[in-house]
Amino acid sequence: MAEQIAPGIFWLNGGASNLYLCVEDHGVTLIDAGMPRREKRVWAALAQLRRAPTELKHIIITHADLDHAGSTAVLQRHSGATVYASRETAAYLPHGRSPRHLPTIAHFFASLMKYTAVPTTVIQTIQDGQTLPILGGLQVIATPGHTPDHLSLYHPTTGVLFAGDALNSRNNTLQMTPRAITADMQAARQSALRLLHLNPTLIACGHGRPYKPAKEELKTLAQAFQQG
Repeated sequence: MAEQIAPGIFWLNGGASNLYLCVEDHGVTLIDAGMPRREKRVWAALAQLRRAPTELKHIIITHADLDHAGSTAVLQRHSGATVYASRETAAYLPHGRSPRHLPTIAHFFASLMKYTAVPTTVIQTIQDGQTLPILGGLQVIATPGHTPDHLSLYHPTTGVLFAGDALNSRNNTLQMTPRAITADMQAARQSALRLLHLNPTLIACGHGRPYKPAKEELKTLAQAFQQG
């Protein structure tokens, strides 16, 4: 079931990762598509919100990992939605491949688990500094580190930050992406700091419950992240 976390913004627990719905009168935007075969959860959430599958107009992918892009193709095919992704992510999606960021053995097994390819004709690239016409303005932020192609999204009107895997809220604490599954830890640290400096009121992570930082917590976290 979809849970409202801010006006027009809903959290959908996809099991292995989180999905988010931005709901407007003229259509719905999905942020991340989850693992393969998660489309039924999205359709059920849309039905809960009394919206038809064809009202899904945009699918934004934060990065091309299996657990974030796995159901993109089938969701797009049945809705006709445009898929938005960074230029780097757009290069992975048509091959159903995840970017390399795991240890060698883990990467080998992960490379065997491809997801359904997304046609290049339905993908529109987005970039750092761009503002998308979603919910009155959704800012695109390049946040490489966990993977080289990673981006996050910030909605200044509500203060909601869609952090993807740049931040997570495991164990009821806000954390950076774990070193063991991160392509570039130094870049990940800089990305995390960039996001914290936005002073978001709610952090919609890719993993863990959406996190509402306490007063002054962001400053403390930024200091901790900077020290490594």
